[in-house]
Amino acid sequence: MKTLYLLVIISTGLFLVLAACSTPTTRHEQTIKKQHASLKPITQATLELKNPLAITLYSARQPLNTPYIILGKATISKYNLGGIKRQEACLNDAMRKLAASMGGDAVINLNKDDKTISGLVIAYQNT
Repeated sequence: MKTLYLLVIISTGLFLVLAACSTPTTRHEQTIKKQHASLKPITQATLELKNPLAITLYSARQPLNTPYIILGKATISKYNLGGIKRQEACLNDAMRKLAASMGGDAVINLNKDDKTISGLVIAYQNT
C-alpha cells in the first residue's frame, strides 16, 4: 500500500512539472524577446581589443594628469572558487585581463578590502 501511495505522489509531481514547462510564454517574456531582437549585436569590429600587458594599474594615491573617460568598475575576488586565496600577481593579471576586455587603458583607484579588489577602468582620450 505504501508503494502505491509513493507511485501516486511521484506521478502527480511529474505531471505538475510537465504542465508547468508547457505553459505558453507570458507578455513579459515576449517583451524581453523583442528587446533582445532590437539590440545591435556586439562584434569584434565594435570592440577594440587591448593587450592585457599594456594595462597600467594605479593605486588610490597616485594622481593622473592625462585626460580620460571612465568605462566602468572592475571587481575581482581575492579567493578562487575553491576558497583558496590568490597570489598578488594572479590578482593583477586578472584585473588587467578584465580591463582589457572592457577596452580600457588603465585601472585607477585600486581599493583592496578583505575579500575583493576593485578599481575604475579608464580609457585615455585622444587629444
